[in-house]
Parts: sequence; structure tokens; C-alpha cells
Amino acid sequence: MIRAAALLLVLMSACAKESTTAIASVPEERASRPAATDQVMRGERLLVRGQLEEAQRVFEAAIDDDPEDARAWLDLGLAREARGEPAGAMAAYAKATEIDPAFAEAFNNLGVLQRESGDLPAAIESLERATTLDPDFTAARFNLGLAYEDTGRTADAEAEYLATIEQTPGDPVPRINLAMMYLDAGRLDDAAAQLRSCIPSVSSDVLLSIAVGEGLRRAEHPEEAIPVLRNALRVAGEPPPTELLAELALAYYAVEDYDTAEELMAQAVKQNELDPAIHYAYGSILVRQGKVGLARKHLRRAEKLDPDGPYAVRARKRLESLK
Repeated sequence: MIRAAALLLVLMSACAKESTTAIASVPEERASRPAATDQVMRGERLLVRGQLEEAQRVFEAAIDDDPEDARAWLDLGLAREARGEPAGAMAAYAKATEIDPAFAEAFNNLGVLQRESGDLPAAIESLERATTLDPDFTAARFNLGLAYEDTGRTADAEAEYLATIEQTPGDPVPRINLAMMYLDAGRLDDAAAQLRSCIPSVSSDVLLSIAVGEGLRRAEHPEEAIPVLRNALRVAGEPPPTELLAELALAYYAVEDYDTAEELMAQAVKQNELDPAIHYAYGSILVRQGKVGLARKHLRRAEKLDPDGPYAVRARKRLESLK
């Protein structure tokens, strides 16, 4: 019942005061793993089967029987979270940590929700507590890396991502996160090395392949991005994701295959006519192809769709250059 974040898997906030008190007052010790009663185990089976409301009732009944059952509180948090009740989930996780201050799993889940809510100091405190209790708790270390990165503590984030990679070398997600952080810092060679290591493990995952392809392109290796993205195109079937078409078009543009780039971006625009980024990219490709009239049409469309955003600014600059 561990919650973990990934390119995309984290949650919400509350009760920072409760969790801070619990963390500050507890001496260092090993992580506990509270046993589940028969009643709680029945609720967990219901939870796994997606019977969320019934599972929640079972956990609430278990807590009525024993208000100090930390495992029941943890599971109640999971049920509430799955039902779209993040504040209630936060309160349940916080109660689990109050009852059992060595419950690393509860601290991790609490920290994930605190991070998503924007309460980064509380999230870091909770996640540091989880990783102190259990240094091999991979999900908590990854989540702590995300929280450190959110606060600009990139050296600390790097250490946590590298620790996660060491513990789970076959998981591409921490490598991709680390690579994106390297890209933002201008460490292109380090980013490319991490992304290359991901290629075998993302071959059947379209979304992760898009991330790897984008990263390799941004790391100035578009020729390596193209086979990753073409494989994703094969795996995706019809119709392919618009994001995949657009990213593949950008990779071809970077290797100066402008005809293929134009063809792919035209298909992306056809699939999603409301994305200003795609219209801007297509307009830029058309400018390179000398199709200025059509380029203006798409650049103006990008400006209209994103009047107060970055693509409007870029489109206006591009249109000015065409006068």
C-alpha cells in the first residue's frame, strides 16, 4: 500500500502541524510495519478490487474497534485518496504517523500529498523522516528527490535520484527525472547518458518514450531520439498521440529533414487544432520551407489560442521577422 510519484504520480496536503510535532519528538529508530488485523486485511482486498466505498467502511469500522490501529488509518487514507478526498486522506496519514512515529510508509504517503498541495517544507520533513527510518525505501527517496528539486535543492535532489537508480536500476522514471534536471542545468552530456540507459526499458511505453525522445533532442542528439520515437509510433497504433507526432517532427527538424518534419507536424495539427505549441512549431517549420503565407496562418492561430502565454510572444516575434 505504498504511494509513489513517477514522471507523473504524486498527491496533496493538510495537518502539517500534526506531522511536524510527530517528527520532531521521535528518536531515531528502525521503520515499523504494523500488522493488519483480519478486518483490515479484508478491507485491503476490497481496496485492491476497486471497491472503494466498501473498503472505506471496513477501515472505519476497524478504527472504531481500535482507534490506535495505525495500519487501519493508513488504509483509510488510501481509500479516501482513491475516492478523491485528499484532505481526508492527509488527515488519516497524519493520524497514522501520530500513532506510530516509526511508520515510514505513512510518512511517505503524507509527504507525497503535502508536496502536491505545495507545502514543500512539510513534505520534505515527512519524506526525510521516511527515508531516515528506512534508507532502502525507494519510493520515499524518489519522492524526496522531487521535493528537493521543487525547492531548488538540486544537489540534494540529484543524490536522492541517484540512490533511487542504484536501488532500482531497471526503472526508467528516476533516470528520466534526473536527466530533465540535468537538461535544465545545461548538463547535456550527463542528461544524454541517463536517457540512453532508459531506452531498452521504455520500448513498450509510449509516454516514457516521448519523454526520452524529447530529452535526447534537447540534449542535442536528435538522431538518437528518432528511432526511440519511431518505435513508440509503431507501439502506439492508430491514431498515434499528438504529442508523439509533434515530438518526432521536432526531432526530424533538428536533423534538417524538413519535409518529414512538415508532414508529421501537419498531422499533429490536424489531430489537435487547439494546441498553440503545435501551431507555433508548424508555423516555424513552414517558414523554413519557404511557405510564408501558410506559416503566418498558423503563427496567428498560435497567438490567438495563447493570447497571454509564451507562444503568443514567440508567434508575434516570428511574425515580425516575416514582414
